[in-house]
Amino acid sequence: MADLRTYLMGLQLQNPIIIGASGLTSMPDGVEKAAHSGVGAIVLKSLFEEQILAVLGQEMAGLDLNGYPDAEAFISRTAWEESTDEYLRLISESKRKAGGVPIIASINCVGQGRWADFARRIEEAGADALELNIAYVPFSPQISGQEIEKKVLSTVKETRSVTKLPIMVKLGNHYSSLPHLVHGLSKEGANAVVLFNRFFRFDFNLNTMRLSGAQPLSSETEYHESLRWTSILYKRVGLEIVSSTGIHNANAAVKCLLAGASAVEVCSIIYKKGWKIVEAIFKDMNILMDSLGYSSLDGLQGKLAAINADRPEEYHRLQYIKALTDIY
Repeated sequence: MADLRTYLMGLQLQNPIIIGASGLTSMPDGVEKAAHSGVGAIVLKSLFEEQILAVLGQEMAGLDLNGYPDAEAFISRTAWEESTDEYLRLISESKRKAGGVPIIASINCVGQGRWADFARRIEEAGADALELNIAYVPFSPQISGQEIEKKVLSTVKETRSVTKLPIMVKLGNHYSSLPHLVHGLSKEGANAVVLFNRFFRFDFNLNTMRLSGAQPLSSETEYHESLRWTSILYKRVGLEIVSSTGIHNANAAVKCLLAGASAVEVCSIIYKKGWKIVEAIFKDMNILMDSLGYSSLDGLQGKLAAINADRPEEYHRLQYIKALTDIY
């Protein structure tokens, strides 16, 4: 039996499997089920920036619930009905239900402002860490990539100024220079980055002629982009890395750990197969690690990262696999 214990942002995890923010973790009973499944940490369902602002008395006029790029919230819209006080109760009750499994609160946010002060209340409620789920859509041609990065960095800086909690930032992969941005997050006080946020899938319903959502759940073929960037960023940007999106089995989890991830977030596979899949993933991880000659995560993490490669330039060439296989 392999020793799967690991550390993330100073928190000791019994294993590197984290349940991501979703409707699965929107209630204390769901958190209890997650803890009983054996996961290493639990991210609570995201509280939206707009909910905090509404409680502070700021308007929500013109808010399009369908337009927000958060796949987990798309599955269940109850988050829009929860007050901030309910979220704080969710944190405190989840701590009691989790049996020592670290509880990570989550805020879905797009910018800095008065809402950031709410992080202090999250800390007081007993959360072990905070995930900033930053989902900003550059809708205006007048907004430059530099301005977008500045907004992301300011969000982290302002949050760090009000809390001592470990902060991990969940990002999408559509930034012009992801290494530069992630290194900047480290300078502003973030402790880890989650790669990547699986945004709302955009589609049109031709029957109603309206915007609709496409498949909200990931597939097992979607981990490759996270794998690439985990391997490129490992030990280069001053942050720990959590791989996310498309982690459906032990193979994908172990690959991400080999790329340099400290942990991986899972979600969609639990919706598809239930909580028992977590135990199956652990079983398969043990078999796989034994076959690779590892009895613990020591020595395995980052083994195949770019920084440890004989030819790291191969990790940077987007067409390298195409050139190797000549299948197109």
